[in-house]
Amino acid sequence: MAELLESTMLICFGLSWPMNLAKNIKARSARNMSLQFILLIIIGYVAGISAKIYNHRFNYVLIVYLLNLVVVSANVIVYFINRRYDRQMQAANAELSRHESASPNTPFKPSIHRQGEDEMETYRELNSITEAGGVVLFGSNTFASLPIGELTQAFRITEPIYNRSIRDVRIDQIESYLKICLYDLNPRKIFVNMGDIDVLDENVNIDNFISKYEWLLYMIHTKTQASIYIVPIVSGSPAAFKINQRLKSLASQTGCKFVDVSGVLEAKRPTLRLFEILKVHMRNHPINFADAMEVGTLSNREREDVPNDGQTSAAPGLKQDVAYAKH
Repeated sequence: MAELLESTMLICFGLSWPMNLAKNIKARSARNMSLQFILLIIIGYVAGISAKIYNHRFNYVLIVYLLNLVVVSANVIVYFINRRYDRQMQAANAELSRHESASPNTPFKPSIHRQGEDEMETYRELNSITEAGGVVLFGSNTFASLPIGELTQAFRITEPIYNRSIRDVRIDQIESYLKICLYDLNPRKIFVNMGDIDVLDENVNIDNFISKYEWLLYMIHTKTQASIYIVPIVSGSPAAFKINQRLKSLASQTGCKFVDVSGVLEAKRPTLRLFEILKVHMRNHPINFADAMEVGTLSNREREDVPNDGQTSAAPGLKQDVAYAKH
C-alpha cells in the first residue's frame, strides 16, 4: 500500500512536467525558466532512485522515478535551446537598431507620436474597466478601422473583445505600446495585424520587417499567456503578398496560429467579411451548427433596403461599410 501511495504521488508530480515541457518549447524563451529549480528537482529524483537501488527495492515505483527523471531532464535541454533563441533574438534586434541609426536616409521615428500618445491615454483609461481573459485586436489601420462595438452586436459575440490598434503605426514603432495595449489586459487571445503601413513604402525591406515581427511575437510570448493569432496584411500590393507568405511560415515556427483572410478585398463588404473570419477564432467554444450557418450571411448579403433619399442602407449594426484600399 505504501508503494502504491508513493507511486501515486510521483505520477501526480510527473504529469505536470510534460505540460511544462510543452509550454517551454512553445515559448522559445528561457526567461520564465529556472535552471536552478530544474536541477534541484533532478537531484531529488536521483536521491530517490539511489535510495531504491541501495535498499534493493526494484519495483514499479522505481520505473516511475526514472520516467519523471527523463522528462525533467528534457527541460534542461530545452532551457539551453531557449537560451540560444534569446541570444539570437537580442542580437538580431541590436543589429537592426544599429543599422537604422547608421543609415543617413532613415528619418527620425519617435517611439510614440502625438496621435499615439492620445490613443494610449484613452486606452489606459479604458483598461480600468476591462475584463481579464478577453480577446484583443492589436494592429494598425486595418484593425483600427473595425467598429468593434457594432460588429460584436451584429454577430452576437458574447466574449469580451477589445480593440487596441494604433493608426499609422509601423512595425518598428510598436514596442512602446505593448504594455498598455496588451500586457495590462491579460488577454486570452491576441490577434496581431501589422504591416499595412509598412508596405506603403515601395522599398520596404522584407527581411527586416520579418525580423522585427518575430521580435514582436517573442515579446508577447514572454509577457503573456495568450494564444497569438497572426492576421496577414490586407492589401493587394506585391510586398504584402511576399510578407504574408513569410508570416505564414513564421506562425508555424513560433507556435502561433495563422488566420487565412484571403478574399477579403474581393468581398462585397470587406469589413464584415474580415470580422466573419476572425470571429470563428474568437469564440471560447467550438463552432456549432448555428455558427456555421451564419458564416457569410452578413458580408455577402445584398443591399436590398433603399431609403427614400436614394441612399443604400448598411448592414444591421453598422452605419456604413469601411473599405480597404488596395495599396
